[in-house]
Amino acid sequence: MNVVIIGGGVIGTVLTYLFSSRNVNVTLINSDLQKPRFPLIHSKLLRFPEDIRLARISEDVYGGELSREVGTNVLRPVDSITIIPTTCYNDTMQIMSMWHDAGASTRIISDVSEYGIKRVSEEEVYILSSNGDNLVNYPLLISRVRKIKGINYVNGFASIKFVDGGIKVLVNGREFRGDYVIIASGAWNSMIIRNANLKVPLLPYKCQAAAFLGRVVNDIIYDYVLGIYVRPPLGSMLDNALSSLRLSIIVGGDGNFKVTEPGRERGGVDNDFLDEVRKKVRARLGRVRLIGSRFGYCEGTPDTRPVIGASMMDYSLLVGLMGMGGPRSALPLPWPLLITCLMVHGLTTQGHT
Repeated sequence: MNVVIIGGGVIGTVLTYLFSSRNVNVTLINSDLQKPRFPLIHSKLLRFPEDIRLARISEDVYGGELSREVGTNVLRPVDSITIIPTTCYNDTMQIMSMWHDAGASTRIISDVSEYGIKRVSEEEVYILSSNGDNLVNYPLLISRVRKIKGINYVNGFASIKFVDGGIKVLVNGREFRGDYVIIASGAWNSMIIRNANLKVPLLPYKCQAAAFLGRVVNDIIYDYVLGIYVRPPLGSMLDNALSSLRLSIIVGGDGNFKVTEPGRERGGVDNDFLDEVRKKVRARLGRVRLIGSRFGYCEGTPDTRPVIGASMMDYSLLVGLMGMGGPRSALPLPWPLLITCLMVHGLTTQGHT
């Protein structure tokens, strides 16, 4: 079997490894326009049982098969503090029972000052959780997978064209064909597919984050009162040096997004985003200094719900299986596992994208 994968980010990398480890011939086409530079959050502390089940599957694979491949555990367990209004307490207690079933332990805390957090309202509840969140070292995972021998790596921008008998992928004047073609280019998916005269319910958007220098924060903070998230240091040599000064670099954002396609906007991170997030992070953590910011492009569906289906033109569509839950995310590993299982064991018709 021959598989062509367009996109070398999270999904494309995981798929490439899963196929190659199962003796499938893989061509990975990647433009290197965007890739994770830092570990990303993986959480089981989600709102819906389906998302929690997907998160547990992905946690097992990250900590098992993929960690063995790279020679080190790509998961770094991190405690988290969820801040909710007191009016949401009863509803949250029902959700917490699902977190416990997923292996997380939680308790209500009253004094948050020892965690570097400031109370901004008397109507707040603080939930400390362990074994519910991890940071996934995607930069390391991507780097190691790309060193696997036997995988055909192609650097460039891809387009697809439907022809009699299948699909051809064009990159830098070269043509590639496979029994399957998988488009896993994130926010660029809609552009590739639209240029092939197809219509699918995809919604590319711009997501943003800011970096701050402040007091040491060791926990992920999910703040549903102010509408922000804050994540702890990345474990780098710089972080270790700063910790001796009781300082750390923390990353924060508001979980919101701006609908737009890559290349449509000029400039970088929006100033109004920076002003709003800086104000809220200071309200929650005290004195912090903005030292940087970054934006990227992601993809979902117009109503943020998963879409699974097929068309008359012999292609299958799986979109939105990301386990998104407010500012948390269960990184999208289960559906690559599903795709690999279906294709390797011949449960789909050849010739599909």
